[in-house]
Amino acid sequence: MGGKTKQAPRTKNNAKPSSSSRTAELLGSSTPIFVGFSAQSDGGGLVPFAPGFASAEQMPESFDAAISPQTQIVLRKLSKKDPMTKKKALQELLELIEQSEVDGLKSILPLWPKYYLNLASDPEHTVRELTQTVLQQLMGKCKKAMAPYLKLLVPVWLGSRFDTYAPAASIASQSFGETFAGSANRTREVCLHCQVEILEYATRNLTFHTAATLSIGKSLTPEEAEQKYQRVVISSLKLLSFFLEQTAQTEDLSQVKEGLTTLVTHQKFWSLAKHKVPPIKAAWFECIYHVLQSVALLEVISSQKTQLITICFQFIDDSDPVVAPHIWGCVLLLQNNYDDWFVPINVRKALLPKLSSLLRNGFNRNAQAICPNLLPFLSKITPASLQDLDVYEFYQRFFDDLKAAVTEKFDPPLAKSDCSVMHNAYFECLRFLLQQINNKKDREAREDEFAMNMLRTNILEPISWLLKSDSAHVKNFFQHSSALVAFWDRQINNKLDNGGLYRKLLNEFWTRIFELVTQDLAAEEVNEQLLSHVLLLVQDLHMANPSLESPSVKFVEQDPCEKLEKSEPTTPVKKAQEQAAFIQKELKQLVVKLVRICLDKASTKGGSSCRYIEQVRTLTKMFTDVEFYKSLTERGELRASLDKFVALLGQLKDEACESVVEILFEILPLLEPEERFEYIQKKLLMLPQHRVQNLLLHRLLSYPLCTEPAVRQMLSGPDTCSVIARIAAEVVVDNDREKLNLLHKCFFQTDSGDILINAQTVDNILLAMSGPLEQPVAEDMVEVCGSFIAQIMPVICTNANSSLGVRQQVFLKLFRFSLEHQPEDYLSEDTLWEITTCWQDALSSKDIEIDDEMLRTCGGIVEDLAKTMEVNAYNLDGMAEAMAKFVTCSTENIEDEEKRADRIDETIAALLSSPLKTAEKVKNFENHVVLLESLAGTVSAGIEFASGSLEPSEIYPLIQRSTINLATLNKLVFKFPSPQPPNDPEDELTEDYCDPNADVLKKWSEPLIAELMQCIRVAGAAKSWLEVSDLPTATEEQALILVDKVHDFMSNTSELVGIIQQRLRQDAVAEPTVIGCRLLGYLIYQYVDFDESAPILLHEDLSESLVDKGALKTYVMALQYLLPELSKRSIGLSAAIMRTEPPEIWIKAAVFRALILNNFEAEINEQSDRNIIVSAVQFLTAIGERQATQKDLLHYNVELSKQPYESVLNTVEYIKLLTEVLQRFPYELSIKNWDAIRIGLSSWVLTVSKSVAQFTDPKTCLFLVAVNQLFAALIQFIRSEKQKSSTELLKNVIDEWDSLFAREVNVVLFKSYYQLTHEASVEPGFQACYEAILERLAPTLELLDYSFVYAFCKSNSKISLDHLCNFLFKQLYSRQHSVRLGAVYALRQLTAHFVADDIELNERQSESLDAAATITKWHFLNRFEDYLTRYDALIRKYLEEFTFKLSELEDLEPIDRHDALSYLFLWDCIINACAKSPVALRSVYTNWLNDNKYEENFLHFLFRGMPVDILKNHGAKVHSNGVYKELTWTQMKDPKLPLDRYVCHLYTEVLRKLPAVVRRWWNTTPSRQKNFVDNLTTNYVSSLICTEELKAIANRKEKHENMQVTVHSSTREVLAVYAIDEARMELVITLAPNYPLGAVKVECGKQIGGRASSRNVGMQLTIFLTHQNGTIYDGLTMWKNNLDKKFEGVEECYVCYTVIHQDTCQLPKLTCKTCKKKFHGPCLYKWFTTSSKSTCPICRNVF
Repeated sequence: MGGKTKQAPRTKNNAKPSSSSRTAELLGSSTPIFVGFSAQSDGGGLVPFAPGFASAEQMPESFDAAISPQTQIVLRKLSKKDPMTKKKALQELLELIEQSEVDGLKSILPLWPKYYLNLASDPEHTVRELTQTVLQQLMGKCKKAMAPYLKLLVPVWLGSRFDTYAPAASIASQSFGETFAGSANRTREVCLHCQVEILEYATRNLTFHTAATLSIGKSLTPEEAEQKYQRVVISSLKLLSFFLEQTAQTEDLSQVKEGLTTLVTHQKFWSLAKHKVPPIKAAWFECIYHVLQSVALLEVISSQKTQLITICFQFIDDSDPVVAPHIWGCVLLLQNNYDDWFVPINVRKALLPKLSSLLRNGFNRNAQAICPNLLPFLSKITPASLQDLDVYEFYQRFFDDLKAAVTEKFDPPLAKSDCSVMHNAYFECLRFLLQQINNKKDREAREDEFAMNMLRTNILEPISWLLKSDSAHVKNFFQHSSALVAFWDRQINNKLDNGGLYRKLLNEFWTRIFELVTQDLAAEEVNEQLLSHVLLLVQDLHMANPSLESPSVKFVEQDPCEKLEKSEPTTPVKKAQEQAAFIQKELKQLVVKLVRICLDKASTKGGSSCRYIEQVRTLTKMFTDVEFYKSLTERGELRASLDKFVALLGQLKDEACESVVEILFEILPLLEPEERFEYIQKKLLMLPQHRVQNLLLHRLLSYPLCTEPAVRQMLSGPDTCSVIARIAAEVVVDNDREKLNLLHKCFFQTDSGDILINAQTVDNILLAMSGPLEQPVAEDMVEVCGSFIAQIMPVICTNANSSLGVRQQVFLKLFRFSLEHQPEDYLSEDTLWEITTCWQDALSSKDIEIDDEMLRTCGGIVEDLAKTMEVNAYNLDGMAEAMAKFVTCSTENIEDEEKRADRIDETIAALLSSPLKTAEKVKNFENHVVLLESLAGTVSAGIEFASGSLEPSEIYPLIQRSTINLATLNKLVFKFPSPQPPNDPEDELTEDYCDPNADVLKKWSEPLIAELMQCIRVAGAAKSWLEVSDLPTATEEQALILVDKVHDFMSNTSELVGIIQQRLRQDAVAEPTVIGCRLLGYLIYQYVDFDESAPILLHEDLSESLVDKGALKTYVMALQYLLPELSKRSIGLSAAIMRTEPPEIWIKAAVFRALILNNFEAEINEQSDRNIIVSAVQFLTAIGERQATQKDLLHYNVELSKQPYESVLNTVEYIKLLTEVLQRFPYELSIKNWDAIRIGLSSWVLTVSKSVAQFTDPKTCLFLVAVNQLFAALIQFIRSEKQKSSTELLKNVIDEWDSLFAREVNVVLFKSYYQLTHEASVEPGFQACYEAILERLAPTLELLDYSFVYAFCKSNSKISLDHLCNFLFKQLYSRQHSVRLGAVYALRQLTAHFVADDIELNERQSESLDAAATITKWHFLNRFEDYLTRYDALIRKYLEEFTFKLSELEDLEPIDRHDALSYLFLWDCIINACAKSPVALRSVYTNWLNDNKYEENFLHFLFRGMPVDILKNHGAKVHSNGVYKELTWTQMKDPKLPLDRYVCHLYTEVLRKLPAVVRRWWNTTPSRQKNFVDNLTTNYVSSLICTEELKAIANRKEKHENMQVTVHSSTREVLAVYAIDEARMELVITLAPNYPLGAVKVECGKQIGGRASSRNVGMQLTIFLTHQNGTIYDGLTMWKNNLDKKFEGVEECYVCYTVIHQDTCQLPKLTCKTCKKKFHGPCLYKWFTTSSKSTCPICRNVF
C-alpha cells in the first residue's frame, strides 16, 4: 500500500545466492581449462588456471588484528563489484593514508599488491586513476617500507604507465619517476632487479590470457571484457619495449634472452602482428623494433627471421599513422642487420606492388612518418637484392611513382607538411642516385643516358607542367630543383664532376629552361599564373643554395684523392660565397631575356601592363650592375633604358608607376651627377601624371637627394610648388598617409634652419591643411590636419619660412579650434593638446604677436562661439582654460608690470565683453526672476520694479555667456593650495616642479572685480530661476554649471574672494536689490568650518549688521532667502527686527510669516510658540483697525495701477500673512479678523476685477495671486468645517459668508479669470510670468462654486452659457497643463447643471413622437460637436498609419502630445457627462454619438496611442496591466503624465462607463481589428473591470425589495433571485472573458409559480445588459423595476414587450384611441418610421 519496494535479502560479501539455472548457464557459456600433470615438474604443484591473477581475485575474507576496523571496512569495499563503491573506498583510503603515520600503514602493505593487481586493470577508468593516486601516496609516505613488495608491484606499475586513459598513465609515470629519481641509471636498475617478474607478467598476458580469462569473476559485458583485454595487451607490449630500451646496454642479458625466447616461440605472440586493432599492432612492431636494435638479442629471433621479414615487408604499405613508423623502422633494421634480407620475399611480386601503391597514393597521407626512411631504404637496394629485376628498371619505376606523388593532385589536398617532406625525399633520392652514377669511374654510356633521361622526365617535365599548373607543389618543386642544380654547379666548380656528367646535366637544364620560358612567354596572351610561376622559378634559381641539404642526411662525396670521405655537416644559413656560379651567367641572361619580353608586352598591352611591370621590378632586384641595365635595350645604353621605362609611365596605374620609379632611381645613380640631375629636371619633373609627380617628390625630399643643391633648386621652382600645393589639397580630401608623409618631408630643416620649400609653398600648404579645422563635418581629417600643423608651426615661424598674414590666419583657426573642441571619437586628447600647446607656444615665443586688430578678432571668435556653441560641463573647462592661457601667454613677455596689467585688462575686456550680457539684460533677468519668486511666495519683492518681462531667447545666452566669463576668470584667479612640505627628504620638490599658481593673477583690477560681481549676480538670479521654474534640460544644466562655478570661486582661498564678499555687503546696503539680498547667502562660505551651524551664524551676522544700519528691507529679503537653510526655531520674538517699528507694513508682515514658517513646521510645538501666534493675530487686528480710519490702506475696491508700489506691497504681504494664519491657526482668529477676511475678500475681488486688465504690472499680478490664495484657504476651511461640528462663532461666520458674500466673490473671481485668460494678448517676454500667475490660480478654480457661475452665465448675455462652454473648450487646447486641467474640472462641475436642464427638457418632450429628433439639437453634448469635428481632422493622420497590423508598429510617427491630450480631455468630459446622466438621458447622449460616429475615431485613436510594447504583445499578457488602472485627479494634474498612460486610463473608463458604445463599435469592425481589440481587452482590461464590477455589487449596502444579488468572483458570476408572492425567478449572469466587449450570458434557474415566462425574462435582462451603458447592477435594477411594474399590473408596451423602456426608462404612456393599448414613445416612433405608416401596431387604425 504505497510502502517501499522489498529488496532481495543480503548475503555475505554481496555474493549471489546459489542458483542451478545460473550455474548451468555458466557451464554452457565457458570453456574449462585443463591442467596436466606435467606442471608438477615445473613448479612443484598445480598451475592455477589464471596464473598471476588468481591471487588478485581471491581477496582475503579475514584481516590481521593490527588493521583497524575502519581500514578493514575500506579494504572490503575495494573488492566490491560496483564501480562507485570502489571509487568511494579509494577516496576513503586516500584520506586514511594522509591522516595516518607510516607505522599505522605497514599493516596494510602486505595486502596492497593483491588489491593493486586487481584494480590497476579495472574497466572503470576513474577507478584506475584513483588506484594510481593511492599507490603514489603510499610510495611517497612509506618509501623503503615498500621494498619487500616491489617485485609484485613493478610489472603492473610499469604497465600502468602505458594505460590508454591518459590521467592514470600520467600519475603512474609521475609516481614511478618520483620514487626512483635518485640517479640516471635508477630506472635501469629497477628493471633489472625485477626482470624475471616483468618478463613473466608480459609473457603471461600476451600468450596465455584472453578476454574471457581476464574477466573471470567479474560481471563485464563482452565489449568491456574485450576493451580490458586490449588494454592489457597494449600495456604489456609497451612494457616490453620500455624494458628492452632500458636494459639494452646491459652486458648480461641471459635471463632476458631466456624470457624473450619463451615469448617469441609462442605462436599467439606472432598473431598479434596481424591484429585488427592498430594500437596493438603498433605496440607489437615497436617491441620488435627494440629487439632488432639490440645486437645481443638478435639470436633470440634468429629462428623466426624468415617469418619476421615476411611480416614486416607484408605490411610495408600500412596506412595507419600509428603503425607505419614502427614497420618502416623494423624494415630498415632488417636491411641493416641481415645482408640476405631479400631472400624470404619475392621482390617483383611481394615488394614492388606494395611499394608502388604506397608512393602513388601519397604515402597514404602518412608522409611525415615514411618519407625520411626512403633514402636509407633506397641505399640498401642492390642489384643482388632485386633478384631477377634490373636495378635501373627499379629506379625508373621508383621515381615514376614518387614523381606522381609530388606532382599529382589529391582530394582532399595533402597537408603542407606532407608535401614538404615528400619533396625532400624525392630530391634526396634523386640526388643520391645521380651521385652514385657520377661516382662510378667505369660507368657505361647507358648510365649517362639514364641520368640525362632522369633529368628530363623527373625534373624538366614536371617543371614544364608546373609552370602552367595551379598545383600546390610548385613552390616546393622549384626550390628543390634549384638547389639540385646549384649542387651540380658547385660540384663542377669543385672539380668533382666525374666524366662531365654534371656539366651535361646543367647544359641540358639551361637549354630546356630557356626554351620553356621563351616559348611560353612568346604567346600573345600570357596567363597570369604562368607569369608568376616563371618568376618564382627564376627567383628560386637566384636564391639557390648548393648546400641546401636536410640536416639529418649527409651525402658521401668522392674526392679525387680519397675515395670515400664524409662531408661536413651543413648549416641552413646562406653564405655569400656559396652562391652558384650560373647566377652571373645563364641566369642573368635568362633574366635579361625575361625583362625584355615583359617590357615589350607592357608597352603594347595597355591596361594589363601592370602585371608585367610587377614582374620586371622583381627581376631587376636580382641584378643592379651597369651591364645588366645596359643590356635591357638594343642600344645598350643607360639613357636608352631610362627612356624605355619613362615611356611606360603614361600608360600604367599607380602601383605599377611606383615600381617603375623605383627602377628609375636605381638606374639614375649609375649616371654622372650632372647628367643625372638634368634628366630629373628636364625629363622626369615634366611628367604630367599626379601619381608619378608624388613619387618623384618623395624621392627628391628623401635623404640623400634632399641634401643636393641641385635638388633644392628644383624644389623651389614654380612647377614643383604647384605640385606640392595640389598634394596638400588632396590630403585634406583623401587622408592619404603617403601624401601626408611627403608634406612632412617638405619641412625638413637644414643646419641653417631653412626648409626645402619656399614661403609661398608653405602658405599654400598651411591654408589647405587648416581648412578642416573650420569644418567639423570632416571628422576624420581634423586630427590629421591639426596634428600636422601643430608639428610644423615652430618650423614655419622661424627664418621667415611663411608670410605673417597666413601665420595669423592659422593661429586664429587653431585658437578657435581649441575653444570649440574637446576630445571626442575623432579627436584624441593628445592631438588637442598638441594644437593648444602649438598656439600657446607661438604666443609665448613671440612668433605671433597680438595687436589690437588680432585681439578684436579673437574676441569676435569667442562671441561667435558663445552664440552658436552649446557650452556644457564637458567642454566649458577646456574653453575657459584656453581663454585664460590666451590672456597669460599673450602678455607674459611684457616686462613692465603696469603695462602688462593694462594689457591684461584690455585682453579680458575684449574676450569677455558681449552684447549677450549687458548690465540692462542682467537687470531685466533679475526683475524677471524676482517676479517669478514673488508669485511663488518665496520672497517679498521689496524693491520696486516696473516690469518682469524678458524674452526667453535672451536668458539662455545670458547665462551661457556668464558661465564662460566666470569660468575664464576662475582660471585666472583661482589659487591652488600650497603644497605641504614633505616629511620624507626624498620627496623634496625637484627642479622640474611646476607651480600651479604661477599663472594666477596676483593683482585684480576694478574691471575684473566688476565682471566677477556681474557674473555672480547672474548666478544668483539663475539659482532662483531654477527653484521656481520647470526648465528645459539644456537650460537647467547651463544654470547649474554657472551656480557650481560660483560655488567653486567662493570656496577658494584667494584674497579676491574676501574682496567680493565685502562688495556684496556694501551693495546690499547701498543699492539694495532683491537678488542682491539673495547674494548675501554666499557669505556662508565664511562659516564653512562650522558645518550645520553656518546658516545660523550667518543669520546672526546679518541681523546684527543690517538691522543696526537700518537696512530692514535688505534684512527681510535676505532672511526669506536664508529661511530654508535655517534650522527650526532659529528665529523668535526676541530677534532684533522684532524690536523695530518699520513704517512699511510689508516688512513686519513678512517677518511674522517667516516666524511662522520657521517655528511651526516641526511636528511638535512648544507652549512658547503660542506667543508668536498671538503677536501675529494682534498685528493683523491692528492693521484691520487702521483700515477703518485709513480707507485706502488695504486697497478696497480701487484700481491698482494708480496706487504706489510699496503701498500695494503692504496689502499683498498683509493678505499673505492672513492666508498663512487662516491655514494654520483658524481657531485663533477673532470676529474682527473674520470680518477682515470676509469684507476684505469681497472688496479685494472688486479691486482685482478693476485691475486685472493690467496683469503685466508686477504689483497687480502679485495682488491678484494673493487674493485668490486667500479665497482658496477660506473655502478649504469652510468645506472642512461643514463636515464636522463647529463653534457658534464659526457657524455664524460660515452662514454669513454663504448668504452675503459667496455668490458675488465666486462670480467676480471667475469673471476676473475669464478676463485674464479669454483672448488675452501676452507678449513673449511676459509669457513665463503669465503662466506662473495661472499656475497659482489653478487651486482657486477647483474651489469655485460653479453653481453660482452657471446661474450667472444662464442669465447673462455678455458671458452666456455658450460663451462659457466655448471658453472652457478653448482652454482644453492651452499649452499650460494646469489651465487644461482647470477647464476639465470646470466642465465636470458644470456637467451636473447642464444634465439637469437636459433631464427637464427630455421629460417635457417624452410624450412627443419626435422627442428623439428634438432633443438631439439642444442637449449638452451638442456643444462639443464643433470641437470634435476640428480634432478629428488633427488625429486622422495617426489613424491612417495604424490599421491594427503588427508590421506597422515599427514605423509609427510620434503623436503630438499637445493635440492628443486636448482631444482626450474633450472625450473625458463627454464620458463624464454620459456617466453623470440618468439612464434615459444617457441613451440620448450615446445615440447622438453613434449617429455621428464620433466614437469610431476616438476608440481607434485610443489603440493608436497605447504603448507599443503592449500592442506588440496584445495576444498574451506579457506586461503588467497596471497601465490600464484608473488615474486619480492628483495623477492627472501631473504635467509629465505620459500620454500612453492617460490613453490606457481613458480606454478603461469608456469600457467601464459606456460599454454598449464600445461593444457596438467592436461588433462592426473588420475581423483583423476585431481580433486585435478582443485579445488586448481580454488580456489587459477585462480582469480589471470585472473585478471592480463584482466588488461594487458585493459591497453595495442598499438592498432591493423583492431581489437578492450574490456574487461569485472566481467564476465571474452574479446570481440574482427575484421573488414576489409565490413567484420566484433565479438568474445566473456570467461575464464573458472579454467583458464588456462580449455579451453577458444569462441563464434562467428555478421558477416556482408566477405569471412570467422564464425565457422572456432572461431575454429582457440580456437586452438590458447588452444595450444599456452602465454597470451590471444598473441592468439588474432596470430588470427588477420592469418586473415590479409587470407584477403591479402595469401594461407592457406591445412593440418591445417590456414595461420599462430600455433606453428612456419610461413606462408606456401613448394610448391608441381605438384598442386602448399603450406604447413607449420611442418604440412607436420606430414603428412608424420602419413601416412607413402611422397606424396602430395592434388594431391597424390610424394612431
